[in-house]
Amino acid sequence: MTRIRPVILCGGSGTRLWPLSRRLEPKQFQTLGGEHSLFQGTLARFRDADFGRATVLVNTLQEPRVRYELQQIDHPAGLPLVLVEPAMRSTAPAIAAAARVLMAEDPEAVMLVVPSDHRIGRPDRLQEAYLAALPFVNEGGIALFGIRPTAPETGFGYIEAEPAGEGQVTKVLSFVEKPNFEHASRLVADGRHTWNSGIFMFRADTILAELASHAPDVLAAVDAGIAEASRSENSLRMSQSFATAPEISIDHAVMEHSTRLGVLPVSPEWNDLGSFEALWETGQHNGEENVLKGNVLLRDVRRSYISGSRRLISVIGLSNIVVVDTDDVVLVASRAQSQDVKFIAQHLAKAGHPAADRHLLQQQTGGSRRVLEEGPGFRVERIDILPNSTLELDQEEAPASASFVVLSGEAVLGEPGAETVLTQGFGLDLRSRQQLVLSNPGEEAAILLLTLTRPVEEVDSLSQQRKVG
Repeated sequence: MTRIRPVILCGGSGTRLWPLSRRLEPKQFQTLGGEHSLFQGTLARFRDADFGRATVLVNTLQEPRVRYELQQIDHPAGLPLVLVEPAMRSTAPAIAAAARVLMAEDPEAVMLVVPSDHRIGRPDRLQEAYLAALPFVNEGGIALFGIRPTAPETGFGYIEAEPAGEGQVTKVLSFVEKPNFEHASRLVADGRHTWNSGIFMFRADTILAELASHAPDVLAAVDAGIAEASRSENSLRMSQSFATAPEISIDHAVMEHSTRLGVLPVSPEWNDLGSFEALWETGQHNGEENVLKGNVLLRDVRRSYISGSRRLISVIGLSNIVVVDTDDVVLVASRAQSQDVKFIAQHLAKAGHPAADRHLLQQQTGGSRRVLEEGPGFRVERIDILPNSTLELDQEEAPASASFVVLSGEAVLGEPGAETVLTQGFGLDLRSRQQLVLSNPGEEAAILLLTLTRPVEEVDSLSQQRKVG
C-alpha cells in the first residue's frame, strides 16, 4: 500500500488577522477554535495508516515556534522532518526542496502538499478524495483538490474543469485569478468551477520533472541549498544558496504550464480563515449571533466577533464589530472593514514596531518567554521551561547583565561541566555577556523571573542609532 507523505507549508506573514496573528507568529500557530493551533490541527488530520511521516517547511524566523508546537502533540508516524528555509521564497522552492528530500528516501514517494492554516470541518471527505486520486497520481498525474463553491467569493482563485462523476479526477481546463463579484457569480453558476484550495498531490519524481522543465532555476537553487545543508535527527537546514531561488508560487512555476493536471471536486467544509469575517462566519454563535472568546460581558451587542486574552472585555450598544484584545494591543473595527487591518499591520512593520512581529508571549523550543515590563536599557521576562527540556535565550544583542530568580521548580544554567543549579527562591546575577542556556531536569515546569539590562552608554548609543534610522 502506498503511504501518502504529508508536506505541511508553514509560510505566511500574519497581516490579515493582526493582532491575533503576527509576522513571526502567523495564524497557523494561533488557537482560533478548539484546543490546538491550526498547524497542530493540520498534522492531526494525518494520523492513520494511510499517511507516512510528515515533512514541515518553515523559515528560520518561525522555526522555534514550529518546534514548540511539535513538542505539544504526539506523532504516530514519527516526529516530522523539519526543512528550514534561510529565506521565504514562496511555494515552488519549498515544494521542490521537499520533493528532493522525499525522493532520496523513497523513489516512489507520493507527496500531499497542504497549507497549515486552513479550517476543515469534514476532514473525512478530504481523506476519501486523497485515496480516490491516488491511482491518477501513481500514473504520473498531478491532482488538485477543488472546493465546491458555496458563494461567489472574490478572494479565491478558481479552477475550471471538465464534467466528472462523484469522486473522480477530471481534466483541468484553466485557472481564474481572483475575480470580481460579477465574474465570480458566473463561475459559481456554471458548475464547472471550484475554488483552488492550494492542496496538491503528486509523486516526488513527477513534480521534480515538471520543475526541471518549467522552472529549472528554482530547482538549481534548491539543489545547491540541500547539498550544502546542515542536518540533525529530524531537521535539514538549507544553506543560503536556497535564497537565490526566484520567489515564485507552484501555481505560476508549474501548474499554469503542466499538461498532467487533474482536479477532484470535494466539499470538506473548508475555510482559509483569511479574515475576521471568516472567523465570525465559522465560529460558534450565541443567541445574539456573537462569536465570543475569553472573558466577555456584553449588553445590547449583536452579530460581532469579540476575542479577549486575560482582561475582561465589556461592550455596550454596538453591533457588527470586531474587538480583539491581546497583551499589548486592542483592535476595534467594523466587521465590514475588518479586512483593512492588514494596512495597520503593514504600517507598524514599516515603522519597526514590535507589535507587528510577535506577541509579548513567545513560545519556542523548550518553553516560553513573556515580557512583563520593558524600558530604556532593561527588560523583565517570565521564563517557563517545559519538563525535561532546554530553552536557549538567543538575544539579538547580548545583555550586559542578567538576573534570575526561580519562582518554582528547578533549572540548570549553562552547558554540562559548567552548569549552575537554580532552585526555588534562588537568585543569580551574571555580569558578563554570554549565551544563556537553561534546562529543566524535573517532571514539572520551571518558572523563572529574568531581568536583562544594558549599560547607560549603550542605551544612549542605540537611541541615537534609532533617531538616525
